[in-house]
Amino acid sequence: MPKPIYNRTPNSKDPQLLESLVQLLRRGLPMHLQNTRITSEEAYTLLSYAAVNQTSLEGACAELTDAPSGNRLREVLLPALPACPQLQRRLNTLLRWQLPARVCRGKGRYELAIDLTLIPYHGQPAVASTEIVRSAAKSGTTHFHGYATAAIVHHRQRYVVAVSFVTAGETMVEIVRRLLDRVRRLGICVRCVFLDKGFYAADVFRTLTRRHLSYVIPLRVGQRHVLYHRRGSARTTHTLTHAHGGAYTVQVRLIRRYRYNRHKRRKVWWLGYAVGGWACRLSLHQVREWYRRRFGIETSYRQMHQVRARTSSTSPALRFLFIGLALILVNLYVALRTCVTTRRYRATQRRVRPATFRCLIFRLRQEIERLLGTCSLKLYRYSLSVS
Repeated sequence: MPKPIYNRTPNSKDPQLLESLVQLLRRGLPMHLQNTRITSEEAYTLLSYAAVNQTSLEGACAELTDAPSGNRLREVLLPALPACPQLQRRLNTLLRWQLPARVCRGKGRYELAIDLTLIPYHGQPAVASTEIVRSAAKSGTTHFHGYATAAIVHHRQRYVVAVSFVTAGETMVEIVRRLLDRVRRLGICVRCVFLDKGFYAADVFRTLTRRHLSYVIPLRVGQRHVLYHRRGSARTTHTLTHAHGGAYTVQVRLIRRYRYNRHKRRKVWWLGYAVGGWACRLSLHQVREWYRRRFGIETSYRQMHQVRARTSSTSPALRFLFIGLALILVNLYVALRTCVTTRRYRATQRRVRPATFRCLIFRLRQEIERLLGTCSLKLYRYSLSVS
């Protein structure tokens, strides 16, 4: 059998890729910059350059010849940004425009994953203390800016469909309801909902049951819990008791696994999942394999951090804009991956391999540098005198 030969030639041109990105941002997120000669197209181009380089606006402007100063760009950009609620609606509109038409038409049923990401923050709140979310220590701080996202993880279609800004004091059930309402307005037919153990609460289970949604959520109990005092994998129930949420009984699937410690000794390891809806009819192996699909949203987070601009600003709107721009770039990459053509020849099979995420970043960076130019590096020769 002949080995497939891959062609790495991309399907789209680099200028068209950058132009479509800038036009999408200008259409969905118009900014009226006052008292400046900087246009919105230049601002979006510099924001994209800072994102693909994982640097700040000052660093992006310093590397480009025809770019304005970073301080001036930030001075005119911050007043033009809307508040976080309005910015959230505009970013969700941009994410909706990137979805394929068949997704919003309800033609298929998709698995939905909801997760929460926390970006470390080392400063003081800009306006209100509710902007900062407290959590376990990470990167030397317990203060974070929280963002919740919902993504479909159906096969290779890892589109981020909704994003939400999380404030202090919000419960997990409020975040889940807000994102599910957004997904319902988009017209997406949800087949199953995947959540991590941070959403393990009675109110979340009630919300999913009332909306007739199937779900798979890992248990938030230790390995020494009474549920795991058994000889093998099993199907059972577990009752959650909470002072505010009350008691709620869920269907539980327990899977017995083995791990090896550093002394090469086998140790029993349990995997527990709370299931609901038609997911209760799945076998134990199927429950485990189905929940592994949730890690598609973790891949989206990993790629998001690869194209997230850095800043030390206290403005939550600017930080939210960087998160939204990173998610838009991730959706753009997923859309390009679906545009794969396959050509068959007599003796060999040629396939046009989709560009990698690093290739997309490189081509956007190269096109912006071609438009605005890069600063030349001057080397000075020093004479060293040895006494």
